[in-house]
This record gives sequence, structure tokens and C-alpha cells, in this order.
Amino acid sequence: MIWSMKTATLPIFFGSFLAFLLAAEQQTRMRPNRANFLFSGIFLCCAVIIFGAGAVANDLPPRAPLTIYLFFTAICLVGPLYYLYFKLLLHPEESHDPRVFLHFIPAFGAFCFETGFQLMPLSFKKMWLREMFNSPPQHALMILVVVGALHATAYLIYLLKMDMGLVWNVKEIKNELRLLVIIDVLAILSVIALFIGFTFDIPYLFEIGGNILTALTISVFLGYNRYPDFLQMLKFEIEKKRYEKSSLTGVDTDTVKERLIDLLRHDKIYTESDLNLKRLADLLNLTPHQLSEYLNEHLKSDFRSFINSFRVNEAKELLLKDQEKSILTICYEVGFGSKSTFNAVFKKETGRTPSEFREAAATRPS
Repeated sequence: MIWSMKTATLPIFFGSFLAFLLAAEQQTRMRPNRANFLFSGIFLCCAVIIFGAGAVANDLPPRAPLTIYLFFTAICLVGPLYYLYFKLLLHPEESHDPRVFLHFIPAFGAFCFETGFQLMPLSFKKMWLREMFNSPPQHALMILVVVGALHATAYLIYLLKMDMGLVWNVKEIKNELRLLVIIDVLAILSVIALFIGFTFDIPYLFEIGGNILTALTISVFLGYNRYPDFLQMLKFEIEKKRYEKSSLTGVDTDTVKERLIDLLRHDKIYTESDLNLKRLADLLNLTPHQLSEYLNEHLKSDFRSFINSFRVNEAKELLLKDQEKSILTICYEVGFGSKSTFNAVFKKETGRTPSEFREAAATRPS
């Protein structure tokens, strides 16, 4: 079956193809890193969203349901990927947060729903999509549309706010940052156009939204080639500003390090279950803010993770040295307040629970 395409949607499909090529380019580099994979994911999501916009503008999904597959998943995924990409480049010390998976829960839910739907009989899918296109506001799928639109918009507004702040604070590369702000605004406008067009069955808004996304993709492509070192420059300028405003200016960090090591290795202050940031900062003659900055900037860790690493190392020694001592006793001895927290932190650090660690050591050949 041959379908005629609206002329206004031809640039949309071109934009989808371009976004796919940009995704592939990031993946096929000589030594791709995490930033390349995230950037590739952003472009891949854009490719799916732009193609879906063109498909809806041409009324294709009710006749070919696969043309809309992963559209909502990509909408829920692009925001978190964009956010994590900039976080990785600008704040790499925060990029290993174990809670990062929370950002992808909506996308995972959308993926499960869309995949389950595509496994339905073709006649059912066509009928369901035709009903949705005829009366979108009353259709059950509108829940997915609203969630996806709100999710993507929230991330884009947050990133726009962050980029606007950078424009004012990092004047050395203001022109490049203005391009970034324009891209954020275009992305928000495209989501609004796609949402309104889908909700109120206004096909030309899908054409507008799709063409805005195409313009955005071309802008990113041209900007990326014009300013290839932009993100590295941005990272450098932010780090310079952060140093200028550092609360550690004038603090002898070498002395702080020596005193901290003494408190941890000799006094074993981490065994205090009620140890907190203020208590440790007082012992180091620092403010809590100064100590937090010292841990983040010099040790690439936060207070809780830093202290728990010492507790786990102490627990490992006790588990091996005294087989008769109960795990609960060791838990409290090293400073944990509950066994559940001890088990969770110990497994995160070692890959095993305390009991599994002890059993593995007991069965190991001497």
C-alpha cells in the first residue's frame, strides 16, 4: 500500500533521518565514552519523536501502528538523558548516583505499555488507534500523552533555567550559551505543539512541532561542528567560577587531610553511630559547608558514602578475624544504626551481604 505524504512533513522525516545519523556517529567513534553514549541516546530519542510526529501528521498510526512505536517512550526518555549528559560533563563527581534509575521509571513504564500494545492483534491496534485519533481527550491513552508531555517539559524547563543562569554567570562564552538557550526553548515549544496537536486533533500543530524538532536537530548539528569544544570550555569556566567562590579559600587542605586521616584511622570516629557532618566538621575546625566542599572536590565523595566506606572496611576485618562474633554485633561496632542499612551498604560496596562475605571467606582454600 502506498501512502501520500504531506509536503510540509517531508522536512520532518529528513530531520528524523539526520538525528538517527547523529546518534550513529556518536556510537561509532574510535573510543566512545559515557558522554558519547548519552548524546547518542538523546539523538536516537529525537529521531523516534520526529518520525512519530511526521507519522501522526500524515495519519499513519491507525493504518500502520508500528509507525508510532516507542514514540511515548522516547518522549519520557529524552529529558533524563539530556539532564544526565550535562550533569556528567559539568559535575562528573555526581554522575554515579545510585538513584539515577529513578529518572527512567516513566520511560520504562511507557516502554512496557507500548511493547505490550504492539503485541496485540493488528485489527485491535488499528481500531484502538483510530478511536484515539477520532476523540483524543476521551481516550485512555491520553494518560500516557499527559504524563509524557509533563515529564519532558519539566526536564526541559529545569535545563532552561540552568542554562539561563549560566548565560548570566559565565560571560566568557555567552554567545555559545545563548545557542543552548535557543535549543531549550525550541524543545519546549515543540513539546507544547505536539501535545496540543495530539490532544485536540490539530494535525498542522504536529507538522509545526515536528519541523521545530527538525530545526533543533539541525541547530545542534551545526552548533556542535561550529563549537566542538564548547562543553569542555563551559566545564572549565564553571570550575573556575566555583574555585573563585570556594569556601575553602585560605584553608590548609593538607592539614585538613592529615587531621581527617588521624580521626578515621586512629580514633575510628566512624564507629560513632550518631556521627554527622557538623560533628566531624567541628573536629576539623571547619564549617559543615567547608567539609562538604572538601569531600566533594578533593575526595570525590559525599559525607555519608565516605564514612560508610570506612565502616565497611572495618566490618570486613571483623567478619574475617572473629568468626564467633555475630553480624549484628559487628554492625553496631562499626557504627551502623540498623542491620538493614548495614546489609544494604555492605552489599553495595562488596557485591555481597555480610553473611555471604563471611561464608565465602570460610570456604576459601587456605
